[in-house]
Amino acid sequence: MTIGGLTFLPHYNDTLEQNAEYLRQILPLMSKNKIATDPLNFAIFYEYITGRNVVLNNELDELLGKQNVFTSELSTSLFKKYICDSSHDSLEKINRILLQLINKTGEALDTTGEKASTATINFQNQNKRLENNPSFPEIKTVLNELITGTKSLAETSMALQAQLDESNKEMQLLREELAHARKTAKTDALTGLLNRRAFDQKLNEYIENYEQSNAGLCLLILDIDHFKQVNDTFGHQMGDNVLRYTANLMKHHITEHHCAARYGGEEMAIIMPNTTLDKAVEIAEKIRISLAQHPLKLKGSKKSIGKITISIGVSSFKINDSLESLVERADQAMYRAKDYGRNQVMAEDVI
Repeated sequence: MTIGGLTFLPHYNDTLEQNAEYLRQILPLMSKNKIATDPLNFAIFYEYITGRNVVLNNELDELLGKQNVFTSELSTSLFKKYICDSSHDSLEKINRILLQLINKTGEALDTTGEKASTATINFQNQNKRLENNPSFPEIKTVLNELITGTKSLAETSMALQAQLDESNKEMQLLREELAHARKTAKTDALTGLLNRRAFDQKLNEYIENYEQSNAGLCLLILDIDHFKQVNDTFGHQMGDNVLRYTANLMKHHITEHHCAARYGGEEMAIIMPNTTLDKAVEIAEKIRISLAQHPLKLKGSKKSIGKITISIGVSSFKINDSLESLVERADQAMYRAKDYGRNQVMAEDVI
């Protein structure tokens, strides 16, 4: 589904080889858990195997652990909740209300038009009567009928104006709901950052603008170190809290024109237009140091979960770069930071 250029379908850009590997893992897993290999379930388990949707994976792990039966209702619920944006329902609702509003306004216009046509015909008929019978009593009768017809038309026009005023109010509410739904469609529900699809759209826009303006453009890929260990030791809720805390920390250190996103799982990204590579590395260091210096504690307890660290890779746009090549270099730099002991910032091409 697409509205105003906004799509509600998941976006995938994995290679053919990667998809083949996913397939080799998905089918045995579905077979083992006696899950029908229909397109909806395949989409759910595709997301599960890629590991990009942590919240979905948590719920699926729980469902599989309890050996829940995968009914069509459960599959639909999971798909709508975690894969197809929740804002889809909001926009469907707006669409229904908008159609109702258009129909109501159309009916009011039709009624007014019919009465106006009837009044015009009546005025023409009265004019003929005056031409054929110019006596005073006849003039008086015609005038009374014209006054009655005019009053009726005026009442109809007032009713139309009231309907149009009401429609205008409803349209304003719809605009607000649509703006909210659009924002929701671009936002990761857990962290409040841009979601993966919105990230891809934004980065492509900035790449196109760069080619025209030649302004600096950098990209940060950030990955929380040992995040699985946090989940396994302290539970998924604490893992979610770590993600939220990290996201807020990122937003605190970046500038207004930077765009922070949840790239997938515990991986984040920051698009930095009009930013040099040195400045991007400087901001990345501030995020890294700030996270490492503030150990998180269990809610309702003074017990610390230990130091949370992050590894960050930085790339800068080069001529003929695509979204994929820019992301790949930042990703490689991030993994190099992991290889060098984690809790580090690495710029592209630095060994």
